[in-house]
Amino acid sequence: MPRLSNIYRLGFKELRSLWFDKVLLILIVWAFTGGVYSVATGASQELHNAPIAVVDEDRSPLSNRIINAFYGPYFAPPAIVDLAAADSGMDNGDYTFVLDIPPGFERDVLAGRQPTIQVNIDATQMSQAFIGASYIESIVSTEINSFVQRRQSTTVLPI
Repeated sequence: MPRLSNIYRLGFKELRSLWFDKVLLILIVWAFTGGVYSVATGASQELHNAPIAVVDEDRSPLSNRIINAFYGPYFAPPAIVDLAAADSGMDNGDYTFVLDIPPGFERDVLAGRQPTIQVNIDATQMSQAFIGASYIESIVSTEINSFVQRRQSTTVLPI
């Protein structure tokens, strides 16, 4: 029983000292009320209807397949634009992401070369920029791998 009374006295002493430390008391109250509420109702960290534009200089089945892979709820329907419209759209804040598919992209992929797709990102929208870049990379890689596998898979007929 003396241990229990000792714990009670120490706990009461700590609460009394906390009562006189107003800054710490305010911090504790805010951390368990205001802080939790602001995180729960704050801005979403998910990608939702991110505006995307595509500069398709290849106009091939592969580039068409890549363009059609971007759909909701993560991305708004892609706008097919030319390079000048993409630049002005990025400057005006119309697009968060712009993909530039170079000419001869499908030909280079099928030849075994590793062509690159340029992705311009409006970094002023930081929460969407980082998440969207990884989504775009995943979507483009998946579509290219699927396209190449379908082209390379040849069915061998039995003799």
